[in-house]
Amino acid sequence: MPNVPTPKPFYAYVGAGEAAITRLRTRVTALPSTLKTVPAQVQEQVKALPVLAQTLPQQAKELPAVLRKQREDFGSKAEKLYDEFAARGEKIVSELRGGKIGAKPAGSTTTAKPATAKPASKPAAKKSTPVAKAAATPAPTTAAPTTPVPATATPTVPAPTNGNAATPGSSTTS
Repeated sequence: MPNVPTPKPFYAYVGAGEAAITRLRTRVTALPSTLKTVPAQVQEQVKALPVLAQTLPQQAKELPAVLRKQREDFGSKAEKLYDEFAARGEKIVSELRGGKIGAKPAGSTTTAKPATAKPASKPAAKKSTPVAKAAATPAPTTAAPTTPVPATATPTVPAPTNGNAATPGSSTTS
């Protein structure tokens, strides 16, 4: 593998991806309980609308100051998040390569096999025996069956019936 001068961007990329996957997993598992509370939240928000409408002029006056503060804090927050993603990504890459540089990140559920556990790309040119053949057959997987996602139909546009063929990009108004 070529020597990369600065691996931090790569580590940040890997860390951001893992953080996104972790966040999605937690949100998917929490979705059923979240959906149960939606009707009550909607009712509360509808009741709070008159009060919210009264506070809008004041919020509009304060908006430039709030945006100025957010702009000032953005650089430091982005740098901190970048460093966190890079550290997270470095741990993940190290684990995938078989080395351990520290504890596994919290919430990480990845189970990576060391790179040395991969089968050879070309089998040895030896006489085939029944034992070798049995070892070469892949073991059945125990993964849960996946449900196929139905394909969405592409809407079709009927052809003009009056004989005037419309060209793409032209408008036909009657």
